[in-house]
This record gives sequence, structure tokens and C-alpha cells, in this order.
Amino acid sequence: MKKLLAVLGTVMMVWAILGIGREAQAVSQWARKYKVNCQTCHTAFPRLTYFGEKFQRNGYQMPDTEDGDEVGKEKIGDNLFIDVVNDFFGARMSVSPATITTNGLKEHNAEGTLRTKLSFGTTDWLQFFTAGSVFKDASIFIETEIGNTSIKNNWFYLTYNNILKGEGFGNLLNLRVGKLSVLNWFPQSGRLRMIPNINIEGLNNVKSSGGAPTTVTVQDQVNFSSPEAGLELFGYKGPFLYSAGVTNGAGITDDNQFKNVFGTLRMETTGGPIEGSSVAGSGYWGTNTGYTGLSTRKDRFWRWGAAANLRYKKWDVIGSYFFQHDNNWTLASTGPLVNKSKILSGQVGYLIDPLWFAALQYDYVTDSFKNSTTVNSNYYNKVSPSIWYMPRENMRIGFVNRWELRGRPGGRQQEFLFNVRFML
Repeated sequence: MKKLLAVLGTVMMVWAILGIGREAQAVSQWARKYKVNCQTCHTAFPRLTYFGEKFQRNGYQMPDTEDGDEVGKEKIGDNLFIDVVNDFFGARMSVSPATITTNGLKEHNAEGTLRTKLSFGTTDWLQFFTAGSVFKDASIFIETEIGNTSIKNNWFYLTYNNILKGEGFGNLLNLRVGKLSVLNWFPQSGRLRMIPNINIEGLNNVKSSGGAPTTVTVQDQVNFSSPEAGLELFGYKGPFLYSAGVTNGAGITDDNQFKNVFGTLRMETTGGPIEGSSVAGSGYWGTNTGYTGLSTRKDRFWRWGAAANLRYKKWDVIGSYFFQHDNNWTLASTGPLVNKSKILSGQVGYLIDPLWFAALQYDYVTDSFKNSTTVNSNYYNKVSPSIWYMPRENMRIGFVNRWELRGRPGGRQQEFLFNVRFML
């Protein structure tokens, strides 16, 4: 208890210091370029407002415009306009000053006693991102993440906007190509979350083919929301948005001759008191492969999801359900193991005022495996309340509690997470 009180005291002191002299200074590259504050596009970053969603899907041009050629850029010649460097590059950083996990540390003794685990000063990652309009209706987004043990490009894509657009029939055709998310337009995408330092459980952890014997090389595991190399077409005319695409799967280099296809259909409100609210359905069909010697093994999988997002004044509410079916989850040559995954998630966010944001998340996941000889199930059920303080528009300091609703051997696990993040 003394350790917990010390941590709480330290965090509150940091909050107080950082909160002194708060000024509404947004420093994201788009805020600098368009001379707007961060909360034009974000409630509590990275969560987007409806305006922010429209800005993103228009290729980082102001909604309903094609201003990417000249606005905010330096004129070099009659046909050349270049972004100021500061308006094209940005950075994000996430640090966890303290984390506490009850029943999270297993002692190396005969009883395998479970202890409380304490961690201090964890640097989660530093992300550099290059993003914006290269010229009219052409934009890029590249996010490079430096973690504790790796450097990787998470998202890396080029977008062409307004390919087929006209008065009265909307913006029917846009193109994205590169490392992209198949759930980018879905109300529950797993990205740009209300509680950014915890995942939507199941979207990142549940994969097609969870592994295989060491003699089998798994070529193409994919989960629900991580970046995949592919191509996507999308378009919108209020109140409908569609997307359809094809991916190689998890890897940039493709050893799988069977492609994966996906699609989303979304309906959203474009005005009134619930502007930006939406409902959507999504589907994904694919084939994961592995091999031993000259023998190729297949897992044909499919998944679908439904979600709704209600935006009303300062409230932001999301509910989603996903289902996945794998025909041969272990890529076995005989006795295929069927896997069925069910993922239920809910989020509620409330912007108390520009300084404070409260959010609650609920995650429920089951993985059920069955073949002629084996029946098994993995289970996850947690609720996560959080409170966030934003001394500046580009900084969040928060406390998250993750509470397990069903006990495990040794008792329920509970997590206390302190997180600081900012963007420049």
C-alpha cells in the first residue's frame, strides 16, 4: 500500500507541474499548417472527431475541398508548391511512469506464488510520422516506431483522392495502396482509441492460425486490425461509405498465392445533434498457408463484424462484435482444428471540458478450439475505466484501471496503468 501511495503521489505531482500555465497551443503539423487547434480534429487525441475523420479520408485536405496543392505551402515555381518541413513531419511519444499488476508476477518457488508486479519508467515508444498532401488529391502517411527492442514502419501508404467525383453523386472513387488497416473506416478500428495505451482486446491478439508445429512454417498470419500490404478502393456519398480491397496478408513479401479480400459498408449521419454517428458491417475472407518440405497446408478463414458509434454533444459511444472462423487453425495435414473466435467490445467517452476526458472500455473475448480429440477455450473479460488530464491540447496524462471480471487461479488480476503521451 505504501508503494501504491508513493506512485499516486508522484503522478499527481507530475500532473500539477505540467498543468501550470496551460496554454491552448496545438503543435501537430496540421494544426500549424491550417492554423487550427488540435481539438478541431481530436476529442482527446488520438481519438478523432467527425471533422477529423472527414479530413483524413479526404487525403489530409479540408473536407469537401481539394486544397492540397497550395494551401499552407511555400511556392517554389509556377507549378511547384512544397510543404514547410515543420508542417510535414511530426512525432509522438508514449511513456508509462508506473504500472502495477496484481497477481502478475510468478515467484520461482515450489508453489509458484503470484505476486504484485511493479514497473517504473517504461518508455513505450517514440513514433515519427510523415504525413500530408504531396500535391492536389495525393497524400502519404508513414509512421515509423522506435520501440524498446525494434524499429518498424507501422503504417505506410499512398492515397489518391477524388478520382471519380461530381456534383450530386458524391466522391465515389478513392485509392489507397501500401500497409493499411482493413478496418480503417469501421467504427471500431482498433486504432486512434479513446484509451490509447490499451488495445481493443482481440483485435490485435486473435490471429488466423495461431501457430503450428515447428516443422511447419506459417507464412501469412493476420489479425483483425494490424497493417497489411494491400490495395483498397473507397468512396462516399452521404450517408453511405464503402470500401473494398485485397491484401497479401501479414507480410510485405508474399509467399501465399491466395489473396485475402475485405470490405466495409458504413452509414453515417451528416448533420443534426448526432452528426458523425455511424453503423457499419465488415467482412474479411482469406487463406493462410504453411508448408513442410514440398507440402502446402491451408487454413481458409473468414470473419465478419458489426459496430455502431453514437456521437452526441460531449458523448462518444462505440459498441462492436466480431466473429472469426478458421477451418484449419494449426495448419495440420490431418485432423484439422477448427477455431471460432468471438470478440465483444464497448467504449464510452465523455469530454468533461477541454482539460479532462473520461473513458470506459469493456472487452470480452472467447477462442474455442475443437477437433476430433481436443476441445479447449481461451477467455478474456475485463472492464477498464480511465481518467485523462490534458494540460495542453497535444498532451495527455492518464490513469487506467483494468479489472478482470472473472477470477483465475490465484485470484482476479487488476492493473493500474499511468501513461503520459504527447505529439509534436
